Amino acid sequence: MYEKTRGIVLYTIPYNDTLSVVHIYTEKYGRVSYTLPRGNGRSAKMARALYMPLSLLELEVECRAGRDMQRIREAHTWIPLPRIQSNPIRTSLAMFLSEFLGGVLRNSEPQPDLFAYVTQSIQLLDGINEGLGNFHLCFLIGLTSYIGITPNTDDFDRGAYFDMQEGIFVRMRPIINPSLPPIEAAAMTKLLRMNFNNMHKFRFSRNERSAILDRIIMYYNLHLTGMGHLSSPAILHTIFD
Repeated sequence: MYEKTRGIVLYTIPYNDTLSVVHIYTEKYGRVSYTLPRGNGRSAKMARALYMPLSLLELEVECRAGRDMQRIREAHTWIPLPRIQSNPIRTSLAMFLSEFLGGVLRNSEPQPDLFAYVTQSIQLLDGINEGLGNFHLCFLIGLTSYIGITPNTDDFDRGAYFDMQEGIFVRMRPIINPSLPPIEAAAMTKLLRMNFNNMHKFRFSRNERSAILDRIIMYYNLHLTGMGHLSSPAILHTIFD
């Protein structure tokens, strides 16, 4: 049985000598693994171009209950992303976000609001001209609300620490849980006000942006199991001034 859905390409990995596996976050079925033929021919090269990280596709896919991997009958570009595919900075951001989402979107259940947020964000990444250096930070901050780990800022006060494990502000430094000191905690409350409309107004040096990203990744790792090690942040640390 085949069904039509839309999907966001996360990443592709080799499976054996003849097949690769592409992980796609679909609108109807959540995250699904699909097999793809491997090869060096023209059709194989076209397929690899189609399944670039964060590609937005229209799919006709196999739907068999109980199977770990399904098949793709047809795939076409849903929304073209020419600037992500041709601009090195946007391509690097797409690689990072696809790797990050691969660790976050492990639940196979569909989430329409989350799918819409990620899809709209990808289109913004392709289209924006301002604030590109803060895009990934803004995206990760916004993503917290869709997966239920948004920090609670209700108890923030000058001099408070941020308990990263509990996601709350406290007066005393936590003894066991990882935490942010008052200066960083205060900066984080400002960062949480960042959105796609105002992100171009936030100015960070390369070192500041790298430190913020490291803290955000740490926060996600504390709240989500199975995230694993991310290799792409090292690339981002070198491309923004």
